[in-house]
Amino acid sequence: MRRALLLLALAGCDRPAPAEALPFLELGAFEYEEKMTLPESVTRWNRREVEATGFINPTAQARDLTAFFLVKDRASCCFGRRPQMNHYIDVMLKPGRKIGYTTDPVTVRGVLRVEERWDGDWPLGLYWMEEAEVVAR
Repeated sequence: MRRALLLLALAGCDRPAPAEALPFLELGAFEYEEKMTLPESVTRWNRREVEATGFINPTAQARDLTAFFLVKDRASCCFGRRPQMNHYIDVMLKPGRKIGYTTDPVTVRGVLRVEERWDGDWPLGLYWMEEAEVVAR
């Protein structure tokens, strides 16, 4: 009996801490300007494991996606203009993971990086999630 209780207690130790639900509206709740100091309401999410629910905006293809933009609503997905810099998360899935495009919402889990990245004079994005996984479709 003691051994069984000990095994049950140890089994619970391997569970990862639950990811925090990231409110998408909070990411875009400010007027973004290039090279600005980002608000604390956004920077507090930096390096935290989060779950964010939104829509896939494929960047290159519709099948076997390993990377995509996660956007807050369908209006900023696919057929409209590119979403504003603070209205999407650039998602890179864990190696070997793929997902096909869907019009349904998806929930993605990973560590969020809040960092304005540039390619020379061209802004690339503010929010990044690498080694992510899709946990709900």
